[in-house]
Amino acid sequence: MDASDLNNELSRCLGCRAKPCEKACPLGVSPHDFIAAAKQGDFLMAASLISKKNPMPKTCGLVCPNRFCQKACIRAKIDTAIEIPCLQAKIMSLGGYSELIFPKQNHKKVAVIGGGPAGLGALYELLMAGFIVDLYEKADILGGAARLIPPYRLPKSVLDDEINRLIKNDRTKVYLNTEITDFHLLKSQYDGVILALGKTTPYTLGIKGEEYCTSYHNYLSNIKNGSSQKIAVTGGGEAALDCAVSAKKNGSDCVEMFVRRRREDMRIMDRNQQELNRLNIKIHDLTSITEIKKTNKGYDLDIIKNRINDQGKAEHIIGTESTLSGYDMVIQALGSYYPKELMPEGFIMAGDMTGSTGTIVEALASGRDAAKELIRKEQS
Repeated sequence: MDASDLNNELSRCLGCRAKPCEKACPLGVSPHDFIAAAKQGDFLMAASLISKKNPMPKTCGLVCPNRFCQKACIRAKIDTAIEIPCLQAKIMSLGGYSELIFPKQNHKKVAVIGGGPAGLGALYELLMAGFIVDLYEKADILGGAARLIPPYRLPKSVLDDEINRLIKNDRTKVYLNTEITDFHLLKSQYDGVILALGKTTPYTLGIKGEEYCTSYHNYLSNIKNGSSQKIAVTGGGEAALDCAVSAKKNGSDCVEMFVRRRREDMRIMDRNQQELNRLNIKIHDLTSITEIKKTNKGYDLDIIKNRINDQGKAEHIIGTESTLSGYDMVIQALGSYYPKELMPEGFIMAGDMTGSTGTIVEALASGRDAAKELIRKEQS
């Protein structure tokens, strides 16, 4: 977003008294207020209003979907909604980050298990309530699933800077390469524990030959330039988007996405749809893969077309079966979840463990809410 785009988007804000954009934000950030400050040229204040509520404000501005504040924007009834996430990212670049000022310590020590967005959201809220926090992460770096977002959407420098802002203080101690298996033993050593473990189990298609798929997590963790010439990606959300765009940007000649619902039902932003078009990534919408077959030349996909029935669900259209051939790789990008059977009892949980988060802003809000629950228990 350049200066002209910035001024144009700022000028389009109607200053709605009801602030529907604020109500739609999982973290309660008020676009109404930070846009008003930015209109006056006070980008420092605007950035401060954002970062006070959102501990990873620029990250969210860059990757937040349009189904929260932007979807609630009243301007859409006139022409188009204001691109609030883009505005937020730009304002953070112009205004910068205010120094984190913590209240007096309450001398209570809490453990947060998981260094992804949910754990970081919990960390921020606890620090702002005067707690000392030990943050445990089994990987060798913090960030969790946010690390899988490719640099074209989220530069690693932005993520690193925002994480360092949260952990570089005398009240936080980070333990990397540390997997906690005995939660109850750990609980006995702290005044409180919050579990914010990431997703462990991928959603599956439930079809024959699915074992030939590469998971989106493995692919995005180890993208290789030009490793495959023809790639199929299953799914229509942000994980599938990131796999498809990354494959194309890294030298794959042909990338195709298979989406069981309509293209307009894909859970990605309009600008992402435009990126798919620009890169000539083919979308097989209303299409399901029914079997994956390994051949001497790669993989064949048996597919069938779908329609949306009266209940709004995708169902197969018998008689539309066909086979597509010659794929070098099939990436399964349907997302993942935390199995209920692995949930320990008697703990405050956040993020993927709650089963109700799918975006970074939702994960941050979940961590915040978990911290608030712990704080209430400590105060009662």
